Amino acid sequence: MSSPAHEDIILVVEDDEDLRDTMCSLLELDGYQTVGVFNGLEALRYLETNGPPCVILLDLMMPGMSGGEFRARQLADAMLAHVPTIVVSAMELGHQQAQVLNAAGYLSKPVNPTKLTQTVRQHCQPSA
Repeated sequence: MSSPAHEDIILVVEDDEDLRDTMCSLLELDGYQTVGVFNGLEALRYLETNGPPCVILLDLMMPGMSGGEFRARQLADAMLAHVPTIVVSAMELGHQQAQVLNAAGYLSKPVNPTKLTQTVRQHCQPSA
């Protein structure tokens, strides 16, 4: 039995606390609810308990469980595979890595606030 997506929740998977908090704050100003986690393992734990969000913003290089490892687990789970995942990375080849991971989008770091909100809005609308 699959859980319905939380229409306006954005899961931010980022090990840099300042960047994670900044992205969450920007999205909250745009009307979304956000949940920030430190790495892929925390993201999986959140998803097991809360079900799929509207969108996942995913860093690639994180301790514990990288974005690539998380994405492989996400795609293998029928309840999570459909959730649009946007890669957020400072890697030189981050855009190519996002394509390899079949991501719904890519944002380079430092993240442009306007591009962040525009990209998220392509996949879900804020509640109000």
